[in-house]
Amino acid sequence: MSTPVLEVRDLVIRSAARVVVDRLSFTLHAGRTLALIGESGSGKSSTAAAIMGLLPAGLSIAPGSHVALDGATLQPDDEAAMRPLRGRAMAMVFQDPMSCLNPTMAVGGQIDEALRRSGSAAASARRVRAAALLEAVELTNPGAVLRRYPHELSGGQQQRVMLAMALAAEPKLLIADEPTSALDASVQADILALLERLQAKFGMAMLFITHDLGAAARLAHDVIVLQAGSAVEQGPARRVLERPDHPYARSLVSVRRMLATPPAPDPIDRPLVLSVDDLRFDYPARRLFDRRFRALDGVSLTLAAGKTLGILGESGSGKSTLAGLVAGLVQGASGDIRLFGTSLAAHGFRMPPALRPRCQIVFQNPYGALNPRLTVEAAMREPLQLLRIGSAAEHRTSIIETLEAVGLGAEHLGCYPHQLSGGQRQRICIARALLSKPDLLVCDEIVSALDATIQVQVLTTLKRLQQERGFAMLFIGHDIEVVRWVADDIAVMHLGRVVDHGPAARVVSQPSGAYARHLMASVASGKPAATLPDAAPAAA
Repeated sequence: MSTPVLEVRDLVIRSAARVVVDRLSFTLHAGRTLALIGESGSGKSSTAAAIMGLLPAGLSIAPGSHVALDGATLQPDDEAAMRPLRGRAMAMVFQDPMSCLNPTMAVGGQIDEALRRSGSAAASARRVRAAALLEAVELTNPGAVLRRYPHELSGGQQQRVMLAMALAAEPKLLIADEPTSALDASVQADILALLERLQAKFGMAMLFITHDLGAAARLAHDVIVLQAGSAVEQGPARRVLERPDHPYARSLVSVRRMLATPPAPDPIDRPLVLSVDDLRFDYPARRLFDRRFRALDGVSLTLAAGKTLGILGESGSGKSTLAGLVAGLVQGASGDIRLFGTSLAAHGFRMPPALRPRCQIVFQNPYGALNPRLTVEAAMREPLQLLRIGSAAEHRTSIIETLEAVGLGAEHLGCYPHQLSGGQRQRICIARALLSKPDLLVCDEIVSALDATIQVQVLTTLKRLQQERGFAMLFIGHDIEVVRWVADDIAVMHLGRVVDHGPAARVVSQPSGAYARHLMASVASGKPAATLPDAAPAAA
């Protein structure tokens, strides 16, 4: 049997307070992909950092842990020994390319820097090689891309540049740490397909870290499921993702199956709470001779009481601008929005005071939406005071009742945001929005930053509350499975326009128009990667 590219045996990673990774063992051979699956805090990114010798201060590898690259034992705690290996024998691609790319340096300079580190000498040869690397990651017009700065590229283009830099020395091991989780659906699918082609071309082993089971099924030959630092399930991807043995692994798989089976549609006709008519909105030019950017271009939509309208689209499609206009947070549009029969255009697209309690918004980032200096109770008192709802004596009772409705309780009143999990913070934001008993809830990417099981908990809570209270939802997202599960109807947006609109099941299964068909086709197939002939098993 050939020597594995990567061997990890009895890996233990500790902090002062706890064991982060507990006796993890696996092997990974050339041309194979092993997915580490788990939620936030499971230890998957710490495992990757340990292999690369990049553990942050406060974490350390315990004695007795063994990591070997191509048969040679690594010393991850020895920076002098690890530095020559990084970017050469092994490379890593991170979740957020903008946190890794230098915003003050053109793409060409950054790839050139990677090539110099890998040993390429002549400047002319490096320029040719840089263009070839951009072609390898399928970026069109590589000469122009080399001259651009990171902020001038889309998220998918930035991630392709990161891949080009990682492949500069043709490493034997590529570690991809959540490389698609911050990208839109079709861009995710493009990057996953690119990773498959690059692996076939360069033959490297790949350690793929993700919380997305669909991505793992698309890319991985073998899977390890991590929970609280321990491998609770490992084996061939098809078996683990279709017939898991461990209860935690089964719960992860059941989450995706639940999202794949949306609730039955509600046939009852209801009055409209929202009507959007020929809505247009331009962002002003940034520089003197630049054109204004049209974010919305003739959008028309309706939403009935108690129903959910899902807005699907990629970054830049205009969906968050639409949310801001409906919630009265953005002014300067043309066309009209009628909210509960009242024209917002007649009020300069500002929310009339009488309508504010009836329309509330929940944002994507709960940590950014909550004041870190305020306790949960203080944060939830704010909307009651601003909207002049109830007396001070009634506020505490109302707050506790609403917290209990979202699965929290009085014990959370004294907590600060940093003391809560991401799911708890988002529940607080939902509870705060529900305090005024709104008739319309605008949800702008509210689960995109959460792990899969937390997503489902938040979504099921929302649907239950909608059934109990009868509010309508404008639900904005880029995850097709999530939006399909939540929504009665879906509108697909592209470049500021609605390009498809109808019942959720029809839009997803029989999309109308080239862009909508492309978007729906981009969802990961969920089929495990084909087994390579004569390949050694990856997980041990």
